[in-house]
Amino acid sequence: MRWWFKARKGHMLLPLALAVFAVALYVMQDTTVLLPALVGSPRVALSLFVPIPLIAFLMAVLESRLPAAEVSGVRSMTRLDNGLVTAVVAAAVLCSILVASLEGTGAAATGGRNAMFLTGLMLIGRAWAGQAAVMIPVGWLVTVVLVGFRGNLPRPWTVIALPADNVFAAAASLVVFAIGLAAQIRSSRKTA
Repeated sequence: MRWWFKARKGHMLLPLALAVFAVALYVMQDTTVLLPALVGSPRVALSLFVPIPLIAFLMAVLESRLPAAEVSGVRSMTRLDNGLVTAVVAAAVLCSILVASLEGTGAAATGGRNAMFLTGLMLIGRAWAGQAAVMIPVGWLVTVVLVGFRGNLPRPWTVIALPADNVFAAAASLVVFAIGLAAQIRSSRKTA
């Protein structure tokens, strides 16, 4: 397992990814900006964009593999990949809870939930688009900014723009993440 983790470059990339995530969440937690939109002119929290570098690092780790050797091997790498993704997302949730408790703001608490939702989207897309699926969470963010607000109120389908205490957003994040892990089983077995 240690060789698998080193082959994935997890020992270098993941600590850096979590550090970038935590620092960015701490710095941007309550900052809002006025962004152009097709519907209204919403003030969008910059913390919505914080999970993107984490997801990019995670995709780099998942894609740094030898597909033919892993498919023909005796051990299934799918369990290890799913464990790795789950551990990274759990660490992101813990980072966001820690930053939220230090600063006492709800915006930081959404960082982990949003990382879970966007990672799930990426994993679902990875099953059919491969490494290009790293752009799906970015596309979701752009869509949310362009048409996801009614005035300054986020629409329910946006999930990531909803407040930290929103039960629907938490449930949707868990469901999308679970579907992403299931899709990961299929994409980890592909050789091309």
